[in-house]
Amino acid sequence: MFSGDADADLRQMADDPTFPHRDAARHALRFRTSGDAADLVAVQDDPHPCGTTDVVFALAGSKRPWLNWVPMPSEAISNVANEIGGRRAQGEQLEVTELGLSAAEPASAVAAFRRVAGPVSIGIAEFPPPDIRTPVRPGRYAVWRYDGTEPVAAVPAPSDVAGRLLHEVAGEPWQSPLSGYVKAAPLGELALDDLLGLLAHLPAAPDTPRWQHLARSTPTYWYRLMQPWVCLGILHHAKDEPWPTSTRREVLVDLAFGVEDWVADAALFALVTAAYREPELRAEVRQLVRARLDAAVAAHRLVTIEESLAKLMLVTPGCRADDRAVATAALARAAQDEEQEEREEPAPAPVEKRRWWRRRG
Repeated sequence: MFSGDADADLRQMADDPTFPHRDAARHALRFRTSGDAADLVAVQDDPHPCGTTDVVFALAGSKRPWLNWVPMPSEAISNVANEIGGRRAQGEQLEVTELGLSAAEPASAVAAFRRVAGPVSIGIAEFPPPDIRTPVRPGRYAVWRYDGTEPVAAVPAPSDVAGRLLHEVAGEPWQSPLSGYVKAAPLGELALDDLLGLLAHLPAAPDTPRWQHLARSTPTYWYRLMQPWVCLGILHHAKDEPWPTSTRREVLVDLAFGVEDWVADAALFALVTAAYREPELRAEVRQLVRARLDAAVAAHRLVTIEESLAKLMLVTPGCRADDRAVATAALARAAQDEEQEEREEPAPAPVEKRRWWRRRG
């Protein structure tokens, strides 16, 4: 039986002379203290892997971003959507017809906003360089394109069967990426068009107590969580194809380096999961995660997924000292910016303080 305190449970395992995976438990404890991904890799690479080592891996990543949960949306448009959705869930009759953004934000965040708020007209003041609409690298697969300033799904809508299956698979966060991969296997039976369609057309949240509760505070979180689940499903697509030339690899790499979007770090998360499972992929995946993080850091403008990319870098197998330095610097900047915003922001006021959007009603 577990106590619900991951650190206490791991200490008990590490101190128990009869526990067959004491080394794995010690590595898990060190990871929780130092955050060194090498210790997490050591848990996965236990010389006698079994269901118990999977549990140790899950305990190591308990309540850690990407290992147990997806980082929350941080975009201005997501904050507005959460406020609108939360107030409506509390019974307020709130109508929103127009919204203005000072700069473009990810297409998935815009789509999630409209799933919560409805068909709102969105004005964008500028697309600062590098243009969020331009892929980091050209690729064959994409789920978003732009019609001027408007993000548009570049793939057909998924089937109803795909939406129902997503609800069955993705209704809860994963205990670990490894268990998430196993649970996502049924998604891999879907057609690739269905999987890509789920990423852009964003089915509504399951009608369950968890999501009914989150509808009152963070209704956009479902859309942030479901995309990594879909990318785990893509890892199961055409698994008989050799990895270097496989469709699943090409799709995930193209999405990771496509337009700046939630889909990018969701695809990288799936690749990181594959790297834990298959050691021969680790060098390539580390390079991919670092390259995408470098692109975000080099942007010299706000990149809303930079913080989540940095957190993913820190748990990527093979993460080196220089990778860690870049990631921790990005997280430190994000924390500093947040503290500065909190110091400069005036005392909380009604809706009128949100000058980047307008409403009627």
